[in-house]
Amino acid sequence: MNTVLLVEDSLTQRECLSYQLTWSGLEVIPASDGLEALDKLQQVCPDVILLDVVMPKLDGYKTCRLIKSNPDTQNIPVIFLTGKEQNLAVYEGIKHAEAYVSKPWRPKELLQTIKWVTVAAKSQPTVNSAQAWFNYFFLIVKIIDVCFISKGKPDKYALQIVKLYQSAIQALEHTLTFNPNYPQARQYYRIINHRYKLFTKELQANHSCQICHYFYGQDGINCAVHPQGSKSDRCPDWEL
Repeated sequence: MNTVLLVEDSLTQRECLSYQLTWSGLEVIPASDGLEALDKLQQVCPDVILLDVVMPKLDGYKTCRLIKSNPDTQNIPVIFLTGKEQNLAVYEGIKHAEAYVSKPWRPKELLQTIKWVTVAAKSQPTVNSAQAWFNYFFLIVKIIDVCFISKGKPDKYALQIVKLYQSAIQALEHTLTFNPNYPQARQYYRIINHRYKLFTKELQANHSCQICHYFYGQDGINCAVHPQGSKSDRCPDWEL
């Protein structure tokens, strides 16, 4: 049985697709956005990925580039799910994917496309080298900077940013495993670890309490659960 990672931010369309694919004998792993898809890929290796184009924060194109730049996932075929108005723009993104299917999709066409790309993927060579992992590292950092890091307190995607930082660090570790003397890899390793520590420190200082909705760490504000507590106290609900 082939496994499909279905990445679609619309709950209605995700459930509809899941039903059709499951009825056709496929195992479906759902994900509501690109970040969740990347997280799922650390746990499972699907036979094919169905990827919506328009999604919050990390769109389908950027998600696909990350998947195809990662030596561990580069050979998993990707099929874009696009609306009619996206067909002109899809040609820029299709170079990173194997195929695309327009919405509203036709079940027969979708199943034929899945079959075609999964067969073709079996003959693809894997590029696993220090250079490949270093390129993947740079792409992760670029996406963190462009898509997620903004002024002010960390937003609701903070924990996903933490995971992206961890993936960037792991990519450099793989780079150094293949080539301990890879140019500038150790320097970037120190830099990204420093950035990661600063970000997690900021996240801890500004983590939103789910009970009182105040930000722990602001001067003169204590958690409603501990109104008389010291500034070192924090709500039992708090966790990273």
